[in-house]
Amino acid sequence: MQQRSAIPLRLLFFLLIFAIISSSASADSQEYYFKFKTPSVSLIEKLGRVISIDNVTADEIRAYANETELARFQEFGIPYEILPHPGTLLVPRMAANKAEAAEWDNYPTYGAYVAMMNQSQADYPGLCQIVNAGTSVNGRDILFAKISDNVSLQEDEPEVMHTSTMHGDETTGYILCLRLIDSLLSAYGTDSYITRLVDSLEIWINPLANPDGAYYSGDNTIYGARRYNANGADLNRNFPDPAEGDHPDGRSWQPETIAMMNLAANHSFVISANHHGGAEVLNYPWDTWSRSHADEGWYIDICLAWAQLAQEASPSNYMQSFQFPQGITNGYAWYRVTGGRQDFMIYWHGGREITAELSNTKLLPADQLPAHWDYNREGLLGFLESALYGIRGIVTDASTTFPVTATVRVLGHDVDNSQVYTDPDVGDFHRMIAAGTYNVEFSSIGYQPDTVYGVVAVDGLSTRVDVALQPLAGEPDLVLEEHNVKFAQRGESVDMAVMLKNVGNGNATGVSGVLQSSDPYVTITQPNSTFSTIPGLGGTAMSVTDYAFTVSPACPLDYVAQMQLQVSASGGYSSTEALAILVEPIIEDFETANFTAVPWTRGGDADWWLELVDVREGVFSARSGVIGNSQSSKLELEIDVAQPGKIWFDYKVSSEAGYDFLRFYIDDVQQGSWSGNQGWSEVGFDITPGLHSVAWSYTKDEFASDGQDRALLDRIVLPAVISHLEIVTNGAIGWTVDRPLSLQLESIGRMGTAAWSDKYGDLAGSWLTLSSGGQLSGLPTMTGATQFTAQVEDAAGSPVEKPMTVTVNPGPQILTQSLPPAHRDAPFLFQLEVSGGTSPYSWTENTGNLSGTGLTLTSGGLFSGTPTIAATLELNLALVDASGAEDNQPLTLSILSGCCTGIVGDANNDGAYEPTIGDVTTLIDMLFITTQPVVCLAEADVNQSGGSDPTVTDISIGDVTLLIDNLFISGVPLPECL
Repeated sequence: MQQRSAIPLRLLFFLLIFAIISSSASADSQEYYFKFKTPSVSLIEKLGRVISIDNVTADEIRAYANETELARFQEFGIPYEILPHPGTLLVPRMAANKAEAAEWDNYPTYGAYVAMMNQSQADYPGLCQIVNAGTSVNGRDILFAKISDNVSLQEDEPEVMHTSTMHGDETTGYILCLRLIDSLLSAYGTDSYITRLVDSLEIWINPLANPDGAYYSGDNTIYGARRYNANGADLNRNFPDPAEGDHPDGRSWQPETIAMMNLAANHSFVISANHHGGAEVLNYPWDTWSRSHADEGWYIDICLAWAQLAQEASPSNYMQSFQFPQGITNGYAWYRVTGGRQDFMIYWHGGREITAELSNTKLLPADQLPAHWDYNREGLLGFLESALYGIRGIVTDASTTFPVTATVRVLGHDVDNSQVYTDPDVGDFHRMIAAGTYNVEFSSIGYQPDTVYGVVAVDGLSTRVDVALQPLAGEPDLVLEEHNVKFAQRGESVDMAVMLKNVGNGNATGVSGVLQSSDPYVTITQPNSTFSTIPGLGGTAMSVTDYAFTVSPACPLDYVAQMQLQVSASGGYSSTEALAILVEPIIEDFETANFTAVPWTRGGDADWWLELVDVREGVFSARSGVIGNSQSSKLELEIDVAQPGKIWFDYKVSSEAGYDFLRFYIDDVQQGSWSGNQGWSEVGFDITPGLHSVAWSYTKDEFASDGQDRALLDRIVLPAVISHLEIVTNGAIGWTVDRPLSLQLESIGRMGTAAWSDKYGDLAGSWLTLSSGGQLSGLPTMTGATQFTAQVEDAAGSPVEKPMTVTVNPGPQILTQSLPPAHRDAPFLFQLEVSGGTSPYSWTENTGNLSGTGLTLTSGGLFSGTPTIAATLELNLALVDASGAEDNQPLTLSILSGCCTGIVGDANNDGAYEPTIGDVTTLIDMLFITTQPVVCLAEADVNQSGGSDPTVTDISIGDVTLLIDNLFISGVPLPECL
């Protein structure tokens, strides 16, 4: 059955190993077949990126997965059931040679298959050629039988194709294609229908597109056949996709895929069918898009014709399921496929392909094969015959009658690359289309387009339209399309190839160009080259010989060198095209081991960081931060672009294909995105003059991960930029005599590496030196001031300067010789004083005697706090200035005892100024009941026998007596707090 989703990534290590060894073993050697309940449509598409979906019904999904893919599927938490693998449900009957396979009710060994294919050519050399399109991962041949009445000649005939079993365990089409080859050859000349097809068509038949999957258990049996190839890749997810682009499955193109892509590029297949199994239905495009193909009506007609022929020749339930009662379906409506061969052949090669699911059972019992041939024989042949109907003809050059490679477009009808193309060998085109009247345009570079109006297409008939295109007779208009030099280095010789484009309506012949320059930094060393004929209306040509020039070593950094190409052509044509080459641009390759070479901003949910192992060149690259689902990691840069140019960068990504992306933005507008498993690649994007934000963001969707789950950047080549460099170090610098100075001058807005200098040489002969890295250093031996002008120039070539004064001060000296007394429980604040030295200063107290006193000394020299004890403290104060110079001073701090702080006699601490019975009761409790006070002792020591530092033992009967006297006898006054 045709699978409909991208395959998760493998580690690059495994991909490399399995690309070079000859073995059927895989890093994920186990292939699982399982089912689960059908979730939402959006989740089906998501799951299709993780596992290999095989069939979707309203109730359940069946799918394949290797060990890695199954582990990723389990992350979704969806219940599933492992099923017996379809390749192991029966032990198929095998044939060791053609004689044993004569009844077509068994499967050939791999050796017998190859022999049967080669025997077809040996028996019918005038009708059949066996073409080896390539080899599989394990070196097995991917064979095609090419069948035609003049098989060695290119004729005005449609090229048509049947191919099968790109999923190795779907084997019904394998035998049907083998039998189709035999039927076409053996019946030629006796069966008029087959004879007409062979005479009228160039028929290509590939019975086995995935031999490693079919013969996974060895060459002698297809028992244990598996869906994937030997690398564990689903070949029907491995093609370029119209919606998702290259590598939609996140994997490199497999050898089997490359073989098919090369075959399609070298031939002009008009119609093709890709045979699968696991269902009984004919699938028409698109698989990747929900919108209809321009020829959907025609597709439905030919699919219905095949399905109805099969239904008439079979039991009532064949190609008539509840899900597909007519035996046909639109691919996307069933479930989405990205990277399928069907859409690849249609979109990129102008073909018309369908996917034929030929049996509900994947590994069909051998004795059922003859019946399935009977069901599908007429459909197989009728599908090929449909290539003979519609609109056809030959496009030639009106002057030479030679074939022309042309595009044939039905105006008002064709969309999404549904146009067709002529075969360049013969010039023939074959445009199958539903009955109707059409206007058909024929176009080719270098020719006047021609439109034929009112072309009538009739079902079951062929309408011929031959066209002779007139070569363009107007004037050429040559413009510079591109050149291959991104930037140049000072002092080097540069070779440059130039491409010209002809946008005029006349062909350009005898084209030559002379490279010139008046730029003082550029010397042209090889100025001349010629170009081949450049067709009008979009033709291009490269310079036959490379131009060459050198750049002066004195050229400024980040400089745009100007050149001109004087172009001439036959007929007196001439023009001047301007070229601009960037000299020594700013290149951020992260070799500074940090993100300071340019003013980066890192943001999102995790910062980008430096990578040491996986780099494009050098030691470092930048790697996206470690993020979770629905998070992003962003790297952003503001640049002021001086002239139109490009920004180039190398990238690598290993992520969940189609869901987790590295994206590049200019001013928040996405310019490109990459996902899946893509190795180091270089891209460039145009950028206009002015202030721009450029940003790279690695973002993840809400489910799952794959690969190494990261993006990498290296070697970012910036366009010519305007520097906004600024020196931010204070121009007034202080230091202390006899202390070594080492100060890094700082700048902001730096673009690339920066070089510092003493602009006027004022430091010559002084105690100071300034390095090119901005390090100001020296040892002053006397006080005084030194003045100079610091200059810094970055890679953008825009120097800035700043006057600097370095003042050398005498050594620091503590001026404070004594400390005022402090009082216990009273706030204390005192600032120490110093002379000389260089601020800022740092003060410390070295004895530790301040600990537990309630007082602290700040680094700024401020005593503060409220003392909690009365004591005399011996202190040792130490001062260190900004240069590291020191001074010490021993001092004494007296903390005096004061009276109490509350109300004497307020023993119960209720705040009443006049004593109460409650105060008396509290004192008695303290004396005779409790052992610890419950109020401030100073207030409970009524007679102040303990002074201002009372203890529990200072509370006595005398306090009670004095308090009672105050209350009841004579109002004896109580002491007061001082």
